[in-house]
This record gives sequence, C-alpha cells and structure tokens, in this order.
Amino acid sequence: MKKDQIKDELKILLINGSAIAGAYALKRITEKVVERGMHKRVPANPEDNTISWSEALGWAAFTGAMAGSIKLLIKRGAKIELDKVF
Repeated sequence: MKKDQIKDELKILLINGSAIAGAYALKRITEKVVERGMHKRVPANPEDNTISWSEALGWAAFTGAMAGSIKLLIKRGAKIELDKVF
C-alpha cells in the first residue's frame, strides 16, 4: 500500500467513525430531552401496542432527520479539519 492510500483510508475511517459516534450521542441526548419535555418515554419498540402509529412515525422521522443532519455536519467538518492535518 502506498502512503497516500493509507492516509486516505485513515481519513475515511476517522470521518465515518466520528459521524457514527456523533449520531449515536445525539440520539441519546434527544431521547433524554424529549422524555423530560413530554414527560413520557420515547417509543423504543415499534411493535409495542401501547404506542400509536403517529407517535412511532413521528419519532422515527424526527430522530432520522436529526441523525442525518448531525452526520452531515460532522462529516463535512471532519473532512475540512483532516485535510488540514494530512
């Protein structure tokens, strides 16, 4: 393997790893904020009959949008910063 190829693969690994970690952390933080604000648990199991379809779909859309947004921000920011380092 060439040195440049190793650097590129390391950058990809760092960018994607940070995006995954950020999305996971954001999901946990969002759950806590929603639980405190709405005073009820977030839908964890979509097969649970006590959760309405609107609640399950709303939660899935909200967390999906938040996770996608934070992953995009982290990936772009990490790429810019790693390009400075490498």
